[in-house]
Amino acid sequence: MKICLATVHADARFIPLALLYLKAYLVEKRKLAAEDVQILEFTPRATPEEIAHRVLQGAPGIVGLSCYAWNIKALMPAARRIKSLRPDVLIVLGGPEVGPVARSVLEKCSYVDCIVKSEGELVFTNIVATWKAGGDIAAVKGVCFRHGSLVFETEDAPILHDLNQLASPLRMLDGSPKGRVICIETQRGCVFRCNFCFYNKDLSIRNRRFDLGRVKEELRFWLQQDIDEIYLMDPVFNLHAARAKEICRFIAEHNQRRVMIHTEVWAEFIDDEMARLMQEANFHHLEVGLQTTDANVLAITERRLKLARFIEGIEHLKRHSVPFELQLIYGLPGETRASFRESLNFAASLQPPLLQVFMLMVLPGTELSRKTKALKIEFDPEPPYNIRSHYSMTEEDIAYGEKVSRALAGDGAWTLRLLGREAGVAFADFIDEWIEWTDGKPAAPSAHAQDLAQENIRQFIRHYCARKRIPPAFYEASSAIESRTWTEFAAVGV
Repeated sequence: MKICLATVHADARFIPLALLYLKAYLVEKRKLAAEDVQILEFTPRATPEEIAHRVLQGAPGIVGLSCYAWNIKALMPAARRIKSLRPDVLIVLGGPEVGPVARSVLEKCSYVDCIVKSEGELVFTNIVATWKAGGDIAAVKGVCFRHGSLVFETEDAPILHDLNQLASPLRMLDGSPKGRVICIETQRGCVFRCNFCFYNKDLSIRNRRFDLGRVKEELRFWLQQDIDEIYLMDPVFNLHAARAKEICRFIAEHNQRRVMIHTEVWAEFIDDEMARLMQEANFHHLEVGLQTTDANVLAITERRLKLARFIEGIEHLKRHSVPFELQLIYGLPGETRASFRESLNFAASLQPPLLQVFMLMVLPGTELSRKTKALKIEFDPEPPYNIRSHYSMTEEDIAYGEKVSRALAGDGAWTLRLLGREAGVAFADFIDEWIEWTDGKPAAPSAHAQDLAQENIRQFIRHYCARKRIPPAFYEASSAIESRTWTEFAAVGV
């Protein structure tokens, strides 16, 4: 029997690590032939009909779909189409988008047969073995499944304490890795309790680690390949400082090709040595979550922040010129427009290389999703589940946050942030002026949108500098350089 594993990427450069784990376990632990387990990857442009057609070309008996907030709207119609064309195919869903709400998904979607509720490697392979043997899916732990018109749920699957029992996905990728972002896990789960985050919070063991020997083997293999970037997909790469430093030393020693390393870190755990090792290993993009500085919001969302140590960690990164992106979340319960502006001013005062504001998403299975009634949270019922309002923010407040987010992510964002550092300028006030300036500007046809955006920035620089009596030449030059850089990136498809 053949098996097809499929997903739709948000960014097609990233390898499908979850599906590679599934295939590796089926091949190495269950002794299925590698050619009988097909992995299909689709871009966001793929239609449900195209997905269904390609999946069924291989005549699979089981189809596994890897579901996330960014692809569920494409995969569910594809699953419906697959079932209509091949009713005998067993359709199994997995991933954080469906696992925490498995019963409700099955009750709404009659074309789905089974959903893996949590980690997939062992559970999915048990589904495959049971189905091949003609057994009853009810015997498989950790699933929600359909029997006729009824939906049943089995007891939770036991937690895999030793991650090293998982087969390595190292050699399961078909085709050349050139141009791909190679994803590697050194650990799973997170010890922190942030209510807005999912990261294996459904498991009683919050953090498990792969042996360093295995991590080094995978890193050594990929650092020798013709690749440009490795993404260490850990919730907090430096959760265990000594271990993180050892991994950094290993990468620095073996990274002769200067492959770029991308990961998420906790600023409080960064000391001078770690920042230096990251620079030597060529960590080119660190995601650093500040999220908020509001003590009330931190308490409501159970988010930890030791501000003095956070600042120290940021200073270590800057001292060693390690590129990082400082991130805020807008719309957290308990936050107000005023308290967000304080967080924004603080974040800007740290002068990070990149500063981003993301809208709160009320993700299925998170603690926040269970507190919506108590906190009067209203959010979009469809992915990506963006916040609409809550007890301390109106819809108008949320709309303001969306404008701030766009301002910091749009054309000219770097130049605007430089201008916002001028003495006597509060960054949040400066962003408000930019928002007010752009609100009244007409939209341009898509073919001319970038040119119009750049002209708006140039005009705003002249206007703002004249009003504040700031010499504009430096900022006009910065805007021109930034414009040329993004044009060059666009020309090569970056």
